[in-house]
Amino acid sequence: MKSLERLGILPSLLIGAALLALGLLAMSYIVNNFWPFDVNRLDLVRGSVIGQADAPLLLEAADMQILLAFLAAVLMAVTGLALPLAWLLNKRLDKQRGNPNFWVVFRQAVGAGFWVAFLVWLQMNRALGLAVALLVAGVLILFEIMLQLRSRAASVEGTS
Repeated sequence: MKSLERLGILPSLLIGAALLALGLLAMSYIVNNFWPFDVNRLDLVRGSVIGQADAPLLLEAADMQILLAFLAAVLMAVTGLALPLAWLLNKRLDKQRGNPNFWVVFRQAVGAGFWVAFLVWLQMNRALGLAVALLVAGVLILFEIMLQLRSRAASVEGTS
C-alpha cells in the first residue's frame, strides 16, 4: 500500500489513461456495432424524429443490456479521466498527510464516473435538469465527506 503512495501521481496517471482508453474503445464499439432498439419498433424511432414519440417509449423499446453496457463504458471513461484530477485535488487540499491514499482517490473518481453515467441516463429519459444534477452531486459529496470523517475518526481512535 505504501509503495503505491511513494510513486506519487504515476499510478493514477497510468490506471486513469488505461481506464479512459478502455472506456472510449468500448463506447466506440457499442455505438458502431449494436442497434439499441428492437427492429420491430422502428416506428418509435421515426416518431421521435417527427416529435410524436417521447423518451420513455423509446427507452421501453431499447435493449437494456446495450444501454447498461454503454453506461458502464461511460462510467469507466469518466473514472479514468477523473483519477489523476482526484489525486491532484487530494494532494493539494490535504498537505499534512503527504501523498493521498490510492484507494480513496479511486473511490472518488468512481463517484465522479457514477455521477456522469447517472446524468447520461437521466438525459436519455429527458429528465435531466440543473437542480437534479446538483442534488445528486451534493448527495455524493456528502457521502464522501461522511466516509472521510469516519476514516479519520477511526485513525484517531486507533492511535490513542
